[in-house]
Amino acid sequence: MQASPPVGFVMDEKKTAASAPKNKISYTVVNPVIPRPTAKRNSPPPIGPEIGPDPRSSIGSRVSMCEQPLFKSESGILYDFQFGYRVKFPGGNRTYKLRVYDQDSGMLLEEHSHKGGEFYVGEKKYFVRYRLEAFLDNRLVFEHNYDCTGREVCIIIPDGGLGDNLAWLPYLEKFRVVHKAKVTAVMGEWMIRLCQSQYPALKFIPLATKPKLDFPYAIYFCGIFEENRKPWRPVEHQHLGMQKTVAQILGLPLENLHCRLPLGSPRPVKEPYVCISTMATNPTKYWNFRSHPANPEPDGWNILIRWLKSFGYRVFVLDRDKELGFTDKHVYHIPTEAEDLTGRIPIAERIHYLEHAEFFVGLPSGLSWLAWNCNIPVVMISGFTMDGSEFPTPYRVTNFLFCHGCWNDSHLFFDSKVPVWCPRHVGTPREIECTKTITPKMVQETIMRIPVFQKHVAELHEQEWLEEFRSRSSVPGAVSTLIAFPPRNEKKKNR
Repeated sequence: MQASPPVGFVMDEKKTAASAPKNKISYTVVNPVIPRPTAKRNSPPPIGPEIGPDPRSSIGSRVSMCEQPLFKSESGILYDFQFGYRVKFPGGNRTYKLRVYDQDSGMLLEEHSHKGGEFYVGEKKYFVRYRLEAFLDNRLVFEHNYDCTGREVCIIIPDGGLGDNLAWLPYLEKFRVVHKAKVTAVMGEWMIRLCQSQYPALKFIPLATKPKLDFPYAIYFCGIFEENRKPWRPVEHQHLGMQKTVAQILGLPLENLHCRLPLGSPRPVKEPYVCISTMATNPTKYWNFRSHPANPEPDGWNILIRWLKSFGYRVFVLDRDKELGFTDKHVYHIPTEAEDLTGRIPIAERIHYLEHAEFFVGLPSGLSWLAWNCNIPVVMISGFTMDGSEFPTPYRVTNFLFCHGCWNDSHLFFDSKVPVWCPRHVGTPREIECTKTITPKMVQETIMRIPVFQKHVAELHEQEWLEEFRSRSSVPGAVSTLIAFPPRNEKKKNR
């Protein structure tokens, strides 16, 4: 995952006024709550949708659905799949038996009795191809096989996280294609503005409008949910990672899907360059290496940037914030050695630089997801997530000789509300040692495996040989007659 802060959907039992045309049950989609800067620092103003996500917002977005199931059978039983499966039995002094099957396995999942007038909501909120059967006096009076072909389905992606949205939106399109459903994406307006043109077959509703979802056959919620919300996920996210967890929630194949982005902009600068992202939403995600314990801040980034510059690269830092603070001891600034492209600028402008970069170096955060979807090599510096937690990249950097992988520990659940999430060693000398022990040397050696970097270095060596040949040549223009140059190691032999 990018390692996503947990998100939740809190049921609000308050119903609308009796005079409303339809009663609703409302659900509040709670954004990830990121610790704000310490009291000495001013909290930044809200971020508008023309810029991008605001993961530090703690304001939830509300969605509503009909209080009663939408569809009615000939026997008078109401049903739909808006919050798991929902069944409402006709009133009267009768007792119904409800049987619930899984169509894919044919297994009986549940069997229980209900009195007339009772409203029952299934526990599981994720995708299951249910078969519902209801009996009255041992006589089958209702049956329905879940089938969303040609039907309206709403899928909700919580607002707040760039990486979350980039990871999950492709699965909404996949759901539409696989199940031939009419899919509506309920999500942040900033993400709709970015990707709506790339997904013309999807409908979009901004989450901030507090939409009334009184029309769909089924509703599903994407998210990395809190520990106590087991009915919202079929598998723990620690086992599948951020993207495939939602694939499982939606009953889709476990694939690594790219999000379609508006690419194709002109190259911003002529020189070869690299983009980096150094900021994240919790200190455990940062690169916390210090070349000397007395250094006031981590300095691995500046060491790496100087090394990249020695190969002729320009280095641009694309973070939104120049500074982020979590506690008095955990305050981070962008590296001074990089060219500053930070600020509240639209995501499309960051895409403009990313799609032409040689490669990207970042953390388990949203900009790494953005770079991966721009189809460039991504070097990910991460200690608290394991391979498979985010998108696939052969350029992960983790020091396995020290504590690592807590995000993938099924006994631990990431808590975005704590200022420093280091569940094993917080407050001790070993706090967030997972990234304190990732050295610039490890990152450099990973970068040296990237083919585009190897090509760049080879071209530099060739150019150095060419310049030396020109300086030694007594015949002007002689170099232009050469068809190929020998490798640099042969040049030394022929001196």
